[in-house]
Formats: sequence, C-alpha cells, structure tokens
Amino acid sequence: MTAVSQGALVGSASQTLREQVYDRLVEMIVSGEIPPGGSIRENQTAELLGTSRLPVREALQQLEAEGWLERRPRGIARVRTPQITDIDEIFDMRRLLEVEAIGLAVRRASLEDVARLRALSDAGAAAATAGDQRNAMRLNAEFHHELAALARHGMLNAFLKILDRKVHWLFSNVRMDRFAEHDPILDALDARDVEAARAAAREHIERTHDILREKWGRTP
Repeated sequence: MTAVSQGALVGSASQTLREQVYDRLVEMIVSGEIPPGGSIRENQTAELLGTSRLPVREALQQLEAEGWLERRPRGIARVRTPQITDIDEIFDMRRLLEVEAIGLAVRRASLEDVARLRALSDAGAAAATAGDQRNAMRLNAEFHHELAALARHGMLNAFLKILDRKVHWLFSNVRMDRFAEHDPILDALDARDVEAARAAAREHIERTHDILREKWGRTP
C-alpha cells in the first residue's frame, strides 16, 4: 500500500474539505509521490489529513470520474497505470486546445511576455541538460501554463489546466532524457505569425507525444 503523506490540509477559505482533499491527492498523484498502481485507503487518508471519511470518499469519486484511479472494495482505490490509449487521448485533446490557445496568444502577447516565456524555456532546457528532471518538469509546466494564459480565454485555460496535470503525471513517472523544444513557437510569437505558431505548436505536441509513447511503451 502507498501511504498518503501526513499533514493538515491547507487551502483557501473558499474551498470545501472535498476540494482540499482532492487537490492534495491530485498533487501527490501528478508528482509521482503516489505512483501508478499505488493504493489509497479511505480511512487512512482521512486520519492522516485530519478530516472525516466523507470528503475523502467524495474526492476519490471525483478522481475516479476523471480517470485518475479505480475504486476497489473496502474503501481502497488504486492509481491507474497509463495505457498507450490514454496517452493518445490526452494528446488528441492537447492538439485541439493548445494549438487554438497559441493562435490566440500570438495576437495578444507583448514583447515582454515572449521574453519571459523564452527565459522559462531556456531555464527548463538547462535543467534538462543538467539531469534535473524535477526542475525541468516544473519549468516546462510553468512555460505551458504561462503560454495558455496569454490566450486570455478562461474556459480554454480551465480545460488546458486539466490536460497539463495529465501530461505532468506522464512525465513524472518515467525518466526523461529529452524534452521537445519551444524555440519555434517562441520565434513565431516574436514574428506575430499565427499560422507559423500553430504549426510549431502541432509539431511540439507531436514530438512530446512520441517521446511519452516511447517511454511508456517500454515501462513495465
């Protein structure tokens, strides 16, 4: 059994207990702290997080509905192991949504926005070259979050946030020796070229898709 780390829940005043438990469990799954195949016990989780079983049960139901885990008898849930079909579906959606977001971002990004993105990309590449996978993944996720935010489209950003968590989950559970580059996207943003930015985004997504398909295909 995989233990949920102990500690009082910390969330905003507007969050319900279910939302706080959900956020904590998603964070642990996405980071790999609870790995694919790891189990979560309802009663133990409630005790460790200092809450009753009801918000834990509700959070586990939401996580099951979103495809993060499978419920078992006796209050046990098991984190799903991604299959190739899961990776394909995640990237089908990412291709649809992120390409659209980048097309909007080209029209709305300032030179300062592009410079900030380039700094994030450079820092991520340096971390990956140094073998610092955790920091490289963090910077990569921050790059994509900042890029999506430039679209200034609330609903699009909300869906991309869900997909970003799934992509981070895939990255965190395999050893990555390379990441797809961002330079063609940034160059298109600098040039205010919408079609070039869309094409670069598609190419970036395809390369990342191929990398993760290869990694998970040889993961036991």
